[in-house]
Formats: sequence, structure tokens, C-alpha cells
Amino acid sequence: MPGRFAKALFITAFLAVCTGCASEEPSPEVAVEARLSHIFGIGLKQVATYYLEPLDPRRAALDGLEGLTTLEPGFALDAANSDLSAVDLFVDGDQVDTVALPKPNASDLPTQAKAWGAFAADIAIRARAASPTLASIDEEVIQDAFFDAMTNGLDRFSGYASRREAARNRAGREGYGGIGVALEPHPDGALIGRIVPEGPAAAAGIHPGDRLLAIDGHAVSGFPISRIVSELRGPINATVSLTLGRKGLAKPIIVTVGRKRIVPNTVFFEPMGHFAIIRVSGFNQSTTKRLAEAVAKAHQALGDDLAGIILDLRGNPGGLMEEAVHAADLFLDVGVISRAAGRHPESQQLFHAELGDIAAGVPIAVLINGATASASEILAAALQDHGRAVVIGMSSFGKGSIQTVIDLPNGGELYLTWAKFMAPSGYTLDRMGVMPSVCTSGASDAVTALDSGLSKGKDSGRANLVLRRETDVSTHTKTEVQAVLALCPWNPHTLGDVDLAVAELLLGSPAVYRQAIAISLSGTS
Repeated sequence: MPGRFAKALFITAFLAVCTGCASEEPSPEVAVEARLSHIFGIGLKQVATYYLEPLDPRRAALDGLEGLTTLEPGFALDAANSDLSAVDLFVDGDQVDTVALPKPNASDLPTQAKAWGAFAADIAIRARAASPTLASIDEEVIQDAFFDAMTNGLDRFSGYASRREAARNRAGREGYGGIGVALEPHPDGALIGRIVPEGPAAAAGIHPGDRLLAIDGHAVSGFPISRIVSELRGPINATVSLTLGRKGLAKPIIVTVGRKRIVPNTVFFEPMGHFAIIRVSGFNQSTTKRLAEAVAKAHQALGDDLAGIILDLRGNPGGLMEEAVHAADLFLDVGVISRAAGRHPESQQLFHAELGDIAAGVPIAVLINGATASASEILAAALQDHGRAVVIGMSSFGKGSIQTVIDLPNGGELYLTWAKFMAPSGYTLDRMGVMPSVCTSGASDAVTALDSGLSKGKDSGRANLVLRRETDVSTHTKTEVQAVLALCPWNPHTLGDVDLAVAELLLGSPAVYRQAIAISLSGTS
């Protein structure tokens, strides 16, 4: 029995024409084939157009067809002849068909993508005809398997989200139609927890602690929280009827609530003495707005006593790059915030700060760790490179690439790496991340970590930063890169929050803060 499709097929030029060769009797799955052909063709065109590295639709199509093996282990393709102009299709070791490959047309990308999409759909339909397992599987599952396998052959940050996954992701980025409540499990259905201020639920008089018994008259007892949340969400401005149990009332009450666009909050403010702690958990369409609101609250709550802002980006996986750029601009008056460069012309971007610092020069400490990634690294690097903040903690994740999100006709989404971004001083963040000015890796107390960072030795913050900014994965050896990564690795603290304690020491002493800012500027031009 042949194994996977011969590797030689992946590296040869486009070959013989695929005539399609329709049978005299129309296939009962002709509609399925048409839909698969359409969506495969669109996906192949997008990856060939936007992906960071050149990738022809032929390679992407053959990678995608490997996904059928996850549904039918007996599926296999192999070269049919010595000139690699066709493939043999096998199911459970039996050859069931021979299919010609599309004709080369390197100058016309849309035609290439359409031809290889049709080829992939044709293979899928023929395999379904020969395999009862594949025949019983919904076409959406086949689409998901194809795009999963296709993107698996790309870099680790490119990927595919199925229709349901994509809906959840869009809700996180852009918001959703909801009523603005957080739910907790309860035997009666769900317990209303936190309520979004000024949201629909708050306006309708729903209280924290109310028990959600039914939605639109249908009892929700025994439902998982995920299903109840799904039932509450719906079209913006549409109403939903809730049956609630409330402590002190003998009978349930019915409340009608109009759904509004809800964007999950990613910014959380907490005063601590003379400092404002602002935690940013991710970057969606409302992050910059809410970050500005948090800074305003800090000024309002502490007034002239506000001695510093602690911007906590630890564990922040990123999100919308534009929001990170806007967030950095909140605190910068001038200069480059970030640069992005890729193969597609639209990926070439340069972001500049505009005049205006909403914090009015208040000292800033930024906390990062090995789970600080992507958009949060853009923010940390921009504030550090411009000497606007002291970065404290451990080296960040190093996700120095940007993904463009492409909607597919089936409701799914492709996430394709299409550019790499750079810090204002010019170093790339890819794989190496941001080096903190004060490293707390392995530190057991704040004083020791701060003294080490401010020292003038070979392991000082200044020496580490200069070496980091001079090292790049594309121009330095693996040994050199590993040496830099070993300077301040992610080594979570087991006793106390050393990062926060260092931030308090720094912000509490203007002279020490200025010294740390000078270190932050080491190696920049």
C-alpha cells in the first residue's frame, strides 16, 4: 500500500491538464463537489496571495488533502506515472481511481487557485464514493480537515478556525449581541454574576445573584454554561425574555431585555497606594478606549498623589495589532511605534505616534513574562525603546509576526502570517521577544533583582539589553540566539509578586526610576 503522496510531486513544476471528465450520469454529490470546489479555490487563492512566504496553490492543495487521512486513515495519494502528471487514489490499499493534475499557469493566480480547488474537491468526492466512512461525514467536517491540514504546513502561528470557533473568536475581537452578564453554574440553570455597568441587563433591573431559570420560556436547568451563554446571545437590538428567581420573592419574575453589542473588557484598574495598577489581558476593538478610561480613573482617584502607573501585560497573548499601536500612542508624543514588513504590499506599514500623552508624564512600569506575546510585545517594546517606561519581569514570548484574518464562505476563518514586526529601535521581536530592563528571572526578592538590573556588570540590565537589540534570529547562529534567550528566561516566581514589588520600588524613587530609564535606552539610536 502506498504511503503519503510522493514528495517529488511537491517540488516539480505544474503538470498535465485536469479535464474533470464528468460521467454521463450526474453525480448525486454534484452540489457538494461544487461547494467544496468553490471554498477550496478561495482558500488556496488567499494563502497564495497573503502568506509571508511564497506558496503556490498546488502545494497548499496537496497539503490540504492530507487532512482526509484524519477522517479516513485508509486514504492515500501516490504518483501515478514517472512524469508525475497524475495521481492514483487509494482507499484501504485498493486503487480506486487515477486523476490528472491541473495544467501549469504560473502567471494567473486566480486560475491556478480555481483549478487546484476543483482538483481537491474532485479527489474528495471520489474518495467519498469509495469510502463509507468519508461518505457518512458532513461536508463541513471535510472542509475543516482540509484547511486544518493546509495551514499545518505553514508556520506555527497560521491556522484555521471552524465556523463555530471563528464565531467565538469574532465575538472576542469585535463584540457580540448580548445582555452584558457573567454566568456561574447553578442547579436551577445559572447564577447571574458580574453585570456590565450601563449594559442591557443593568438597565433592565437584573441583579447579581439572580437565578436564570428560563430563556424565552424554555427552562435551562441542567444545561452547560456554554449553551446558556449561546442562548443569551443573538442579533443586536433583538429582545430576549428571561425568567429569573430572586431572593426574597416567592415567585419567579420575567424580564425582557434588548440585546446590544457587547465587547469583552480587557482592561482592569486597581489603585494601590500612590500607584495605579492597570492590567491588560488582551487587545480587542475596545482596549485602547478602555485603557484611556482606566488612566483617567487613576488621575481622578489619586489626583496629585498619583506617583506611577503599573501596566501589567503578564499573560497577555496579544490580539489586534492596531489596538496595541493605538495603546502605545496614548503615552507617546512622537516617534515610530512599530514597523511591519511582509510580501504583500499592504503588509508594509510604519506606525508613528501623534502628539499627546494622556498620562501627562507620570512614570510607567510595564510588567511582562514569557506569556506576554504579539500585540502586547509591540506595546512593551515601544514604551521601552522611547524611554517612556521601565520594563520589568522576564523575556516575553517572541511572537514577532502579524496574522491577517480572512473570512471564508463557510463561516470559518484563515489566520495567515503575512508580516513580521519590529521594535522602534529596529530589532525584530520574532522568537526572542522583549528583554526587560530589570530582569526578575529566578529572583526571590525585589531589592536583589533591582540591584542586579541597575548594576554595571556583564549581567546588568544594560548589558542584556544591548546584546538583545544586537541579536536577530535571521543573522545570528542558533548558539548566539540561545545565549541571549538564557539571559532572562521565564522562570515563574513561587513566593510573592517580585515584579510588582520591583515596580513599587522604582516608581517610589524618582532617582532610581531615571536610572532605569537610562538603561532602557541602551543600544537605541
